[in-house]
Amino acid sequence: MLKKNIKLDRESMELISLFNNISGAIIKDCIFYQAPDDSDEVIIFLVKKEDVGKAIGRDGEHVKDLTSKLQKKIDVIPFSENLESFIKYILNTTKNSIKVNNIEVKEGKNNKRTVVISVRPQDRGKAIGKEGSMIRKTKTLVMRHYDVDNVIIDTRS
Repeated sequence: MLKKNIKLDRESMELISLFNNISGAIIKDCIFYQAPDDSDEVIIFLVKKEDVGKAIGRDGEHVKDLTSKLQKKIDVIPFSENLESFIKYILNTTKNSIKVNNIEVKEGKNNKRTVVISVRPQDRGKAIGKEGSMIRKTKTLVMRHYDVDNVIIDTRS
């Protein structure tokens, strides 16, 4: 279910190398993401789970350093080869604490796989995000690293 061939462009490889040199953390991927609130570009780094603290640095020093160098927001997310864990890491950030009730992979016609993420009704707004930003971010990351065709949020309890 995990995708094997993730293509990185030159800019992503340079950013991974830069962040690795600053922090010493093992960076798995780098993705550019457009934030809807202020239309700033956010750079998302997927980091080996054990290296998240190293990547962020004491008092966030590595992220602050990279933010000032690049003049862009930085988001550090732990990577997991386990789909459920990965989705929980994406949804459970410092800003958002979204309780995931269930994650189900449904296979439909033409062998299309859809990941259905069930969250509590009170977490619906946070799980979808401003202008759908959180679900778009989740969908982008999951579809990039896993062999799935769609990701949806289900808020029915």
